[in-house]
Amino acid sequence: MPDTLCRQCGGELEMHLQCEHCRQALQLVCTNCAQPTEVRFHSQCMYGEEVLCHTVAALA
Repeated sequence: MPDTLCRQCGGELEMHLQCEHCRQALQLVCTNCAQPTEVRFHSQCMYGEEVLCHTVAALA
């Protein structure tokens, strides 16, 4: 089930990271407390380590 509200404060979530291939959200962040959600990987766009490397680099 997708997150719709922050688990820490109940605030609204907005897109923080998106997939470079399909533009789906990989990580959301709370608009109130700035708490990020866990990164969600989706297998339909994981065509090798290039996608994973870009995503990990974006988190660093």
